[in-house]
Amino acid sequence: MTSFTSGSRKKQVRFQPKDDMVLLREVLAKNPFQNKSAWNEIALSVADTRSNLQVDARRVRERTHLLIDQHKKSNAESLKSSGIDEEYGEKETLLDEILSLVEDEEKQKEKQKEKKETEENRRKDIRKRAMENLTPKKGDDDSNDATPSKRNSSGNIVEYLKEKNDAEMMYKRQELEVRKQQLQLEEEKFKLEKQERIQKLENDKQEKILMFELLKKREAIFQINKYNK
Repeated sequence: MTSFTSGSRKKQVRFQPKDDMVLLREVLAKNPFQNKSAWNEIALSVADTRSNLQVDARRVRERTHLLIDQHKKSNAESLKSSGIDEEYGEKETLLDEILSLVEDEEKQKEKQKEKKETEENRRKDIRKRAMENLTPKKGDDDSNDATPSKRNSSGNIVEYLKEKNDAEMMYKRQELEVRKQQLQLEEEKFKLEKQERIQKLENDKQEKILMFELLKKREAIFQINKYNK
């Protein structure tokens, strides 16, 4: 009878604050949300932090998403109470920037989905127009006489095909022009959003620096008053 020992189970990984800092720096540098294979490289870098730290791509990915979720739910005061001031400031800044990467990737996926739906609707519209152009209208194949001629019938088909081709060419030109304008608007929007994110991060950073300096001054005043007493 085969016996199973506890050694066959995967050892639970406990991330330390320094492990999290290495993880967040690597995530920000390699952006695995855009390149999924980067999680393997990140896992190797995090594993080098400590000799007894064994992590793989899945574990570092889950840990990253956990930290992001905690960051969304937590306020600055609760984060500050969990570690050293310097680590707290860098950790929050890293998470802010990583959260921006996640949001950018989600926006790109949404744009690709919308683009795919738009292209599919356009193809359906072109097929519909083509079928409408190829469908003879009542009286088109009738001559003044009771019996239609083969020449007129063939001429009508050629005319339908020509109209169909002209309509498709015109539609494609219009489609290309609209797409060009959309790309220009998306590029301008992306640049604007990027500038806004950079400015927001810079403002947050300056605010944290001021808060940290204020806390240091208060602590210094407290120590002086305590010493004088």
